Amino acid sequence: MEIDINFIPKSREYLEKFVFANSTDFFMDMNEYRPLNGYGDFPNSSHIVQCMREITHIIRDDFSDLSIPEKFSTSEHLISHAKNFIDLLKSFESYFTESAEELTAKSNPIPTPISVINGNRQKTIQVFEKFVNLAETEANEREGILTKIHNPTDTEKIQNLLKRFHSVANQLTNRRKKDGIPRQTLEIKDEYDVQDLLHGLLKIHFDDIRAEEWNPSYAGSSKRSDFLLKKEKIVIEVKKTRANLRDKEIGEQLIIDKVNYRNHSDCKILICFVYDPELIIKNPVGIQNDLKEITADFTTLVYILPNE
Repeated sequence: MEIDINFIPKSREYLEKFVFANSTDFFMDMNEYRPLNGYGDFPNSSHIVQCMREITHIIRDDFSDLSIPEKFSTSEHLISHAKNFIDLLKSFESYFTESAEELTAKSNPIPTPISVINGNRQKTIQVFEKFVNLAETEANEREGILTKIHNPTDTEKIQNLLKRFHSVANQLTNRRKKDGIPRQTLEIKDEYDVQDLLHGLLKIHFDDIRAEEWNPSYAGSSKRSDFLLKKEKIVIEVKKTRANLRDKEIGEQLIIDKVNYRNHSDCKILICFVYDPELIIKNPVGIQNDLKEITADFTTLVYILPNE
């Protein structure tokens, strides 16, 4: 299905037609219907005349251009702006009601400015409320289409977190100062620091994150996984390079991990994350490709990051 990338096009077209058709008339009404033009003062005249000014100027200045993202950053920004305009126009309601009641009580006719300006106000509210309803429906439908087109898998969610891991780690070192002293932060010095930060990031997408789960023995030894996502049947192994943990050693450890988890009842996907901030690994792509395995029963994915 083709996606319209112009953002809520039908509802914007509806509002554009209203603005184009009424902008000039509103401007003329603003100049015509005021006490100085022979209509005299009437109850709440200053507020009622101000209402016409608000309608005219906001229509011309704010809604003559409905482009996204040039004028409004997002469709939500445009919708929010329209809602604020509706609230403003509704805030004038009491002035028109009070004027009509006072004039009626004195058996005086309702001056033309009151009826014309209130008619413009009510018409504008009605159109903008319809625009908001149309736009929200259109935006929700568009969001639904996008969601159906690509709903990230659990593996993709983890992959995206790992790709941003280094950026997040660097950002944590740039904390605000208190009395000239930088606040305490998490510095990634060893594998445990990597685990702590990754654990926090995983909570963005997953609720049941089990750390340090016992695993079956291999070659006479047993080990613990760093993270087990039991519901998703994903195990995440974390490593951090150092002077004595380079290409050869990393490759050997990851081979053992693959064998160790292949028959694990709670592991259908093994994700190995090697954090290499000093770029110690000389051939990360080679290691990733050699150890990558995707079958119907078991998958191994290796991410050595950052890789540039």
